[in-house]
Parts: sequence; structure tokens; C-alpha cells
Amino acid sequence: MSPIPARLRLPANALPLRRAKRACLALSAVAALSGCGGGGDEAGGRPVERRFDFAVDAPAWTLGSADYSADTAPTDLGAQVQPAPAPVSGRVLAIGATNRSDDLFVYVLRRLDGLPPGERYRATLTLQFVATLPQGCFGVGGAPAEAVYIKAGVGTPQPQTLLSDGEYRFSWDKGNQGEGGPQGPLLGDLSSSGRDCIPVPAEVRTLSARQSAPVVVDADGRAWLWVGYDSGYEAGSTLPLLRLTLRLDPLR
Repeated sequence: MSPIPARLRLPANALPLRRAKRACLALSAVAALSGCGGGGDEAGGRPVERRFDFAVDAPAWTLGSADYSADTAPTDLGAQVQPAPAPVSGRVLAIGATNRSDDLFVYVLRRLDGLPPGERYRATLTLQFVATLPQGCFGVGGAPAEAVYIKAGVGTPQPQTLLSDGEYRFSWDKGNQGEGGPQGPLLGDLSSSGRDCIPVPAEVRTLSARQSAPVVVDADGRAWLWVGYDSGYEAGSTLPLLRLTLRLDPLR
């Protein structure tokens, strides 16, 4: 029931990161990346593994949201690099908003460069985030932890939030809430190891899933990577992102 913390909201001067030539931070309600990617050139026919630290790489990620109408669009969508909740050390990229549509999707997106053009891969995504919410709590529409589902995906073409029949929808098939999709497997939910709504200290959780849809690199050696949450909890949620490992295994 609590609103998104003020430090997560996105004022005009949010994310005071260096805007060098290679920086491409553009946190907006509809994702639109501008020429920023990760990694060097990769040889075809070999596995590829790339690792991302969200706080360090924040300028490469773009914020977006989907699954709402004009009347139920989130008004506090935001992202902020901030200290990880104690006792976890380091920094996180915290993303979040208030779910006013009964079914809000919040995500960050980045471009990957330097992949072999036309190569086909099977992707495995492994995410680390900071969990603070115990299981077993009651909330409007669903539990604040178990009804907020974490997903990720990689592929082409660039995913977008598109308006269709009055609803803003994600262009890739990520499934809906607790069900993953071929382009967005379900990793898990926001819950910590706490039970019966009894809080425990903040902890790092690791979630992993394999994507069923193949990754097909485009003719320019690019693909798109995203991670986010699909919420059935009708209040504010925050996903503190730590690290992501992407493994691409060639399809023979």
C-alpha cells in the first residue's frame, strides 16, 4: 500500500551520470535507445557470455513501461542509482512505479553490439537483485512480493511499448504476470526468504531461466536485452537490480 519512495521518482535531474559520447541514458515511459551497446566483436559459432553491473552500466539502460491505458498510466515511473538496502553492500539500479492498471509492466532495456550478424543462439539469463519483501503478506490485487513477477529477454528487433486498441503493450511476447512467454521467461518474484510476512534483512537473490525463443542477431551484429517486472500488486513496487549475466549458446 505504500507509495514509491521519493528517492525513486524521476525528477529532471535524476541519475546524475556522465553524459560522455558513449553514454545513452534516456529514461522515459516508452523505451527508445540511441546508439549504445555492450561488448566487443564476437566470433561466430562460439558461446557468448556478457555480464552487466546495473549501477555501473546505468547510462546504457533505458526505462519503459507497458500494460496500461491512458487513464491508468503510471505517474511515478522512475529509476535511480542508489545504495543497496543494508546489509547488502554496493549500489543498485532501482526501478519502479505504482500499478494503477491492475497489470503493470516496468522494464529497462539496452542494445548489445558486436555479435556475429545472423547468428542464432539459445539464451540463458541469470539475474541478481536485492530482495526485501517477505512472503505471505496481503495486498490489493495480490501479495506485494509474490504477485510481482520478474522477467527478462533478449533478441531482435528492438522491443517497444506500442498503443493498440487503447492499451499500451510490450511488443514482445513476455506472457502475463505469473506466466512467462517465449520472448520473456519468468525468472521468479520479488520475495525474500522471509515467511509469514515477517521481514528478514535485505538479501541478494539469484534467479535464472532459459529463453525458449531463439535469439537471432540482426545484420548489424546487434540484439536487445531487457529485464523488468510484471505486477499484479495494485500499489507501488521497486526492483533493486544488481547484476545480470547473459549466456548465448549457438544453435546448431
